[in-house]
Amino acid sequence: MKKLLLFCLGVLILNGCNSIEKNGQGITAEQQAFWNNLQAHCGLAYQANFADATPFYQPFDASVTRVHFFNCTDSLTHIALHIGDNHSRNLLLTKTENTLRLKHDHRYEDGTEEEITMYGGDAPRPGLETRQIFWADEHTADILPLRHDNFWFLDIMNDSTFAYGVHWPIQGNSIRIEFDITETISTPPTPWGYRD
Repeated sequence: MKKLLLFCLGVLILNGCNSIEKNGQGITAEQQAFWNNLQAHCGLAYQANFADATPFYQPFDASVTRVHFFNCTDSLTHIALHIGDNHSRNLLLTKTENTLRLKHDHRYEDGTEEEITMYGGDAPRPGLETRQIFWADEHTADILPLRHDNFWFLDIMNDSTFAYGVHWPIQGNSIRIEFDITETISTPPTPWGYRD
């Protein structure tokens, strides 16, 4: 009886490992569904229509902000944020061995990296099909010590709204930018440092 139980347990473990392995580099089913939901917007651009912000972020102007799902591959979803004539902000969502990772790539107009760049972190598993959060990693804590507790989120709120934002718990600062995904806009310029 004990041998049968051990055999059954082994089969369950192997099946579980196989299902994870087959599901896109070990990400969960929820994360894969989230990935697919985002990549459905590849090549499209949308206008921001709302920003809920604490006083720290009040100067941010959502009315001049656009989002462009700039480039999609099997391992990358590149979302460019355009704030007026500033084309420096890039959200790079990638697959790791066992989760999704969000990094912020900031560039100067000549394409070189800004001093503060590539901050972000990994999503806790499993997340939701419509929402993933990303806790600040060690690199973020090293270059932005006061933001070691940050987390960012990407959220497909419903059929009409996509949101991006950050929460800074200890300092009590946060912002959520919402984009109307029911109506596309003209494609913004190529983000600084990238090619079409």
